[in-house]
Amino acid sequence: MSAVATLLRDLEATMARGSGDERAVILARLTDLFLATAIEMDEEQIGVFDVVIGRLSRAIELRARVELSERIAPVPNAPSGVVRQLALDEIAVARPVLVQSPRLADQDLVAVAAAKGRDHMLAITERADLGEPVTDFLILRGGRVVTHAVAANQTARFSRHGMGVLVMRAAQDDALQATLGLRRDVPAELVDQLMIAAKNSARRRLNEGLEPTLTKEVDGAVERGADAIAAGGQMPGELGAISAALVEIRELNETGRLDEASVRSFARDGATEHAICAVAVLAQLSLPASEQVILGTDREAILLVARALGWSWETTAALISLRKDFGKSQPALERARENFRNLAQSTAQRVLGFLRMRDAKP
Repeated sequence: MSAVATLLRDLEATMARGSGDERAVILARLTDLFLATAIEMDEEQIGVFDVVIGRLSRAIELRARVELSERIAPVPNAPSGVVRQLALDEIAVARPVLVQSPRLADQDLVAVAAAKGRDHMLAITERADLGEPVTDFLILRGGRVVTHAVAANQTARFSRHGMGVLVMRAAQDDALQATLGLRRDVPAELVDQLMIAAKNSARRRLNEGLEPTLTKEVDGAVERGADAIAAGGQMPGELGAISAALVEIRELNETGRLDEASVRSFARDGATEHAICAVAVLAQLSLPASEQVILGTDREAILLVARALGWSWETTAALISLRKDFGKSQPALERARENFRNLAQSTAQRVLGFLRMRDAKP
């Protein structure tokens, strides 16, 4: 540690009469030395650097503090006192350690979130593997923007209470519904609440601008369409036919040749098994759920999925033609086309997201 002793002597002189630039130079030298030897140090040795770097970093300019934060943020055994000090600095300095540093424990992160503002909270939401005490606090105190950010962190962990609050807020927040729809850790009992919220959003958007006499019909279509997709069922046809179709569809998908045009072609050719498998892959649904979408009891389900995937009416009509009940009825097709036109894609995507979650539950 003789190099440290030399730096300490230089530091005392610099702190007494040196300029800001001179202090920054000493800090850079000290940081270089620490990073070069950190892997070999024990906690007592790191503690020496903690005291020295901590003292010096309080007497340097913003630019130098930002550089210090960026350099030590990813270091597993960085001086913990310095890291906490930097985390409480202004956001340009704090952000690197708040996002990356493994030296910040849950209680440190909660303390920073409590002491600082939204910018610090948003930086914390970017951390990998956020713990439940931190996410609980961010949900409670962070406001809408922070709540959305932490909900979008796929590695964050949530307590039962924290997730319950998110789901409750999602009932009045379509964007939060969409974010939660991408998660795979929502408890089964809360998935049903999300589904209800999604259905209500779909009804609300579809009913905007409609005559009062049509709102009941739209409500029923949304409810039946969502329930039909979630219900699942038995696949039609022989198992061998489905297996062969699935092999072909997966090959097309792996080579980048499976798209909307493929689905439309299968449907127009009457290749039901291929169409079911293609919709399952592209919509990320199970085969039974895909079968229900195309051939199930509810006629509106395929409209919901096709609109969510951004498909054209021509593709949707081709899929409808696979049905035996109203696929060939021109009046029924006209009504379906009108419903398809009135269904907002964003609404359909939110509902499909929750259907995927329900479909994935054991």
